[in-house]
Amino acid sequence: MKVEATVVFRLQASSLSETGAVLDDVLGRARERDDVEVGHVNVMTPPGGTPVSLPAVSTPSEYPPGVPRSGNLDGS
Repeated sequence: MKVEATVVFRLQASSLSETGAVLDDVLGRARERDDVEVGHVNVMTPPGGTPVSLPAVSTPSEYPPGVPRSGNLDGS
């Protein structure tokens, strides 16, 4: 049986770099499992929070298909 779920992680970090490191760790652990596939990742600030704009970045080639390689949060 296949199930698709949306999961929300809330974390507190002192910088975007620290946030990225935490997300890399969580997603890396998910990719190590044979029964979990990471479809896509959306990063956003909470409602009422100060909006954060992330620059386009390239990702390592080992990310599974469907995970964006670069882009902005506003979809451009």
